[in-house]
Amino acid sequence: MTEGARPAKLYLDSNALIYFVERADERQRRIGRFLAGAIEGGATVVVSEVGIAECLYGAYKMNSAALEARYNEIFYDIALFEIAPVDGERLKAAARIGARKGLKLVDALHFVAAIESRCAQFLTNDARIRSSDGIEVVAVARL
Repeated sequence: MTEGARPAKLYLDSNALIYFVERADERQRRIGRFLAGAIEGGATVVVSEVGIAECLYGAYKMNSAALEARYNEIFYDIALFEIAPVDGERLKAAARIGARKGLKLVDALHFVAAIESRCAQFLTNDARIRSSDGIEVVAVARL
């Protein structure tokens, strides 16, 4: 992808989303700039239902009604993201690609959701996830 070009669709891994929503530091600002640039460039940002569950799990674990409300607002009220569903076929595909790429099942599920949603880029903080299958992995650390 050329400098300044933005993908038609960008997949947001839950770790990048959690950093963006829950932190107030340079990493959060870099993710914010990247997302703003993508959205301003016309990109659709995709998250999966499993990513939503991971975000809400953290809010519940912290017993934070405010954080739960913030995530619900982002995902459902303002509908900032396209939400990729999780179903039996996607789970089977994740098991297959996870075994092939050596990924944990939840990471493979995110990657399959990105593939099936036709995302060009995958923003993550997980260094184990590598570009493949037509998707460019963008590491948060390299923003």
